[in-house]
Amino acid sequence: MNAATIPFRLIIINDSQEEAHRLTSMLQNAGRPCRAQHVNTEEAFKKTIEEQVWDLAIAHNDTQSLPPAEVIRTIREYNQDLPLILLSDDEGERTVIDGMRLGACDVVKLDDDQHLLLVISRELDNRQYRKKTRIIEREIKAMEYRNRQLLDSSKNGIAFIQDGMYIYTNDSFAEMCGYKSHNEIECLPIMDMVDPDDQEHVKQVLKNFALQNDKNQENHLSFQVKSATGELKKIEAELELSHFDEESCIQLLSQANTLVDNVFLEAELETIRHTDETTGLYNKTHVLEVLRKRVADAASNETAHAVFYIDIDQFKENVNSAVGLDGADTVLATIAGFLQANCHADDLLARFSDHSFVITSHENNPEALLNSGNTLCKLIREHFFEVNNKTLRLTASIGISIINETTIDAQSAINQASQAVETLRKQHQNGVGDGVNIFNPQESEHTVLVGPLQKALKDGSFKLLFQPVISLRGDDTERYEVLLRMLDENQQEISPNNFLKTADSVQLSSKIDRWVILESIKHLSQHSKNAENTQLIINLTNQTLCDDAIVPWLKVALQAAKINPASLVLQAQETSITQHLTAAKKFIGEAKAIGVSFCISHFGCEIEPMSLLQHIDIDRIKIDSSFSLEMQDNPDNIEAAEHLISALQDHSKTITVPMVENASILSKLWKMGVHYIQGNYLQPPGAAMDYEFNADN
Repeated sequence: MNAATIPFRLIIINDSQEEAHRLTSMLQNAGRPCRAQHVNTEEAFKKTIEEQVWDLAIAHNDTQSLPPAEVIRTIREYNQDLPLILLSDDEGERTVIDGMRLGACDVVKLDDDQHLLLVISRELDNRQYRKKTRIIEREIKAMEYRNRQLLDSSKNGIAFIQDGMYIYTNDSFAEMCGYKSHNEIECLPIMDMVDPDDQEHVKQVLKNFALQNDKNQENHLSFQVKSATGELKKIEAELELSHFDEESCIQLLSQANTLVDNVFLEAELETIRHTDETTGLYNKTHVLEVLRKRVADAASNETAHAVFYIDIDQFKENVNSAVGLDGADTVLATIAGFLQANCHADDLLARFSDHSFVITSHENNPEALLNSGNTLCKLIREHFFEVNNKTLRLTASIGISIINETTIDAQSAINQASQAVETLRKQHQNGVGDGVNIFNPQESEHTVLVGPLQKALKDGSFKLLFQPVISLRGDDTERYEVLLRMLDENQQEISPNNFLKTADSVQLSSKIDRWVILESIKHLSQHSKNAENTQLIINLTNQTLCDDAIVPWLKVALQAAKINPASLVLQAQETSITQHLTAAKKFIGEAKAIGVSFCISHFGCEIEPMSLLQHIDIDRIKIDSSFSLEMQDNPDNIEAAEHLISALQDHSKTITVPMVENASILSKLWKMGVHYIQGNYLQPPGAAMDYEFNADN
C-alpha cells in the first residue's frame, strides 16, 4: 500500500462541525484518507491525545471554544510530536509569521486546499522521518547498553586504551590488577601502573600494534602491574584494535582463571547491584533498567508513563550543617522511608543520586501528575523529620517527565525531569523550588543552564582542553588552541555549543572569556617545557570584542605573570567581527599595540568574505571547517577551498585549516600553501599540552 493511501490520524479543531466534515471529504477526494476527530473544548482535546497517538492537527486560528494558543500549550504539556497546521481567513506575511511564532508548523489560507494538501504531505513525511530517527536512536542506545552490560559483567578482564590511557576497564580487569573497582584506574595512564622493568616493552608493543599494517602482527602482551598496595600482579592480555564511545582504541582482554558458579552468590550479587546501601531502596542502576523497558513499551505500544525526579532543597545547608556528614545518611534513610510510605503501591521508588529520588508512575495525565507532585511536596513540607534528637523541616523540588513515543531513552527521561527541577528553582530567588514542574520541551535550554553557568563561574567548574596546531612549513613554535568545557554536577563535560548562547543572553560571556584567559596564562606559566616557544590561541565571544576594558586588563595580567604577549593569539569568528566591525577593529588595534596577535576563525562563510579584510588589519586566518570536511568527504571537490586559500595568499595571510580528520588531504593542503593544520587526526583536544612537535619535524 502506498504511504499516501494509508489513513493518517487527524484532529480537527474549530467551531464548525460542517467545516470539519468538509476537510475530511476534501482529503478523501484528494486521495489522502484520514481518521479524523473533531474537538472544540480543552477537556475533549486532552482526552483525545491521552487515548492514542495522533499524526496531525488542523485548527482554525479564530476558534473561540478552543484557541490555538491553548492547543499548542497542551501539546507541549503532553510532550507530543503533533504538528499543528493553522487555517486562517486572513492573508499576508504577518498572519503566517504570527502563527508560526505561536508554535504552528505552518499557516494556510482557508479554502486554499491545494496548498493545504502540500503542507499536510510535508508534515506527515517530516513526522515519519522523526519517528524513524527516534527508533534508530533507541536501537543504538539499547545496543550500546547491552554491549556495556556484557563488558561490565564479564568475568574476563577487559580494558580499552587510547593514547596510553585507560578510557574503560571493567571490575574484573581492575581486580586482576589488584584494585577494588574500575573507578580506581579509569582515566589513568597505563604506564603509571606498569612495573618500570616492563614499561619499555609495553610501550613498544602497544605502539607497534596501533600502527600495524600486517594482519599477522603479534597481539599478545605480558606485563606486570603494581597493585593499590604496591604488590606486583602479572597480566596476560590479548590485544585487538577496537572502538569505544566512537573512539579508536586498543582492547586488552585478559582471560579469567576461575569462573563463579554459584547460583545463590550470583543472586545475592544481583540484589546488591540493584540496591542502594544507604536507604535500602532500589538504586540508579535498577531504575534506569525499569525506565528502559518503559521507554520501549511507550514506543511499541504507544502508551505513556511518567517519571518524578525529587530533589531535596538545600540539602547540604539544611542537613549537613545540622547533623553532620554521618547524620546525613540517616536523614536520607528517613526520607526514603517517608517517601515509600507515601508512594502509590504500583509506583517504583529509587534513590538516584546524593539527595535525589526517582519515582516511576503509570500515570500520564499532566493534571493528575501535578496534583500528585503537589500533594507530595505538601507532605514533605509539613513533616517533621526526627534524626539524632534533632528536628528537621525540609522541602523538595519535583520535576516530571512524561515518557511517550518521543522519549529517546531512559537517561533522557531523567534528564528532562531534572531540567524541570532546575527551571522551577530558577523562578525563585533563593533557589528553593518547593513545588512541581512538568518538563516542557519548548522551554529554552539556556534557561536551564543559567544556574549551572553562574555556579561554574563562582566555583571554577570549567575545564580547558588544548589541541595542537601543526606547521606544514617547518615553524618550530608549539601552538595550541584553547578549548573550553563546562563540567556538570557529575563532572561530565558540556560543550560550549550548549552554553555560550546562554552565557551571551545573561551577559556572562565576557566573564567566561576572562576566566579562560587567566587560566591559559596560568597554564603557560606552569608549562616548563619550551614555555618561551609555546603559543596559545584563545577564542573570544561577541561581548569581549565590545568590552573596552579587556585589553588594558589583559596587559596587566600578562605583566603580572611575566608572560610574553606574543605567547597569546586572540581569535574571534568571522560573523562576530562582521556584526561588530567598529568595536572589533578597535579591539584588534589595541591588542596589537600590546603585542598580542589576532586571528579570524570560521572564515569564508560570508557572501563576500574577502571584503572584510579591507577593514581589519590581521595576518592570521583560520578557514571554516566546512571547506576541509568537504575536501575529505569528496577529495575531488577542492575548488572552493583552493579559491579561498589562493585569495588569502594574495593578501599575504597566514592560513590555518581545521578539522583535519585523516591524512587524505595533507599533501593537497601543503601544495595549496596552507601554513597550519589542526584536527583529531593529529591529536584530539586533551587536558595537557603534551604533543610531541619535534616528532613531526
